[in-house]
Amino acid sequence: MLTRQLARVAGRVVAVEYDPYWVLRLRERFSDDGNVLVVHGDTLKVSFPEVPFTVVANVPFCATTSILHRLLDDPMAPPERVCLVVQKQVARKHARSQPTTLKTLHWSPWYMFSSGTELPADAFHPKPGVAACLMVAAKRGPPLVEPCHRHHYLALVRQAFTRRGNSVGRVLRPTFTRTQLRRLARDNRFALDSTPSMLTVHQWASLFDFMIRTVPQDRWPPAKRLSPPTR
Repeated sequence: MLTRQLARVAGRVVAVEYDPYWVLRLRERFSDDGNVLVVHGDTLKVSFPEVPFTVVANVPFCATTSILHRLLDDPMAPPERVCLVVQKQVARKHARSQPTTLKTLHWSPWYMFSSGTELPADAFHPKPGVAACLMVAAKRGPPLVEPCHRHHYLALVRQAFTRRGNSVGRVLRPTFTRTQLRRLARDNRFALDSTPSMLTVHQWASLFDFMIRTVPQDRWPPAKRLSPPTR
């Protein structure tokens, strides 16, 4: 049903299907549609186009996070917009401005999240145990953090969320001086006793920008190619 609607409005549709039975059904159904290519593959492994494209999918709820990492981890990758039917709770969590989560901050400097149409559980067969919702991640222009600084930004945010202490004033103390923290709190309108999750992505981007412009590099959190966040 989804592929049929996309074929009517898109110039070209690449339909990725994991189940061999549905691959055959799709190929039969769209054999006369020159703008539909059915690919038998795993979304987590299949090669993506090298030109800008949009993703539209009803994904398995158990694989949502893995698929988001596959699509959004590299801000230089060509997905321009990702439209997924996911659990309602997941869509609302990523779309809210605060409290934020480490996972959402992993992508939100480069993608703007929003939630849309809600879908009740009985709209699906078989019926899931939870309601669903459309979640859209649209690439920002311009980004809040330059993609070349991605790993340094993630190191700063991860330090804040994982270091012992429950306030921004404590967890960021290794990187910023007390004077700098007071200035940042004043200029970005947050309290130093706020938890890291109470800062928006725009505030985190501002903190990071201040760090790379002002703070000596030996005080930056160590940046490396990090594994996906677990919180």
